[in-house]
Amino acid sequence: VLGVVVVLSLFTPVFKIVDSNAGRLVTLGWSLYFYVRWQIDCMRIPMKVDSPSDSDKLEFYRMSRNVYMEFSGLVLALFVFNAARLRGRIASLEEPQKKSD
Repeated sequence: VLGVVVVLSLFTPVFKIVDSNAGRLVTLGWSLYFYVRWQIDCMRIPMKVDSPSDSDKLEFYRMSRNVYMEFSGLVLALFVFNAARLRGRIASLEEPQKKSD
């Protein structure tokens, strides 16, 4: 879902919706969600042991994967927020030039 929002906010006028107050709150809500999940998953990574069983290895790699996925979601949500905000600023700066032309 976030990947689609990135593409839409970068290449279409959807950035206006994302840059509105409601869109900013939703995007920052996503960021907060991913940050909390990332912190929880970081705390849940099992410690390495000397001779791990197959289930121990699987659990370690699964939790490590979840940590990376949650961090990627956090970075992507913050990128959507910043990209829409910057496109909004650019549009507001270009608007007076279009009116004078």
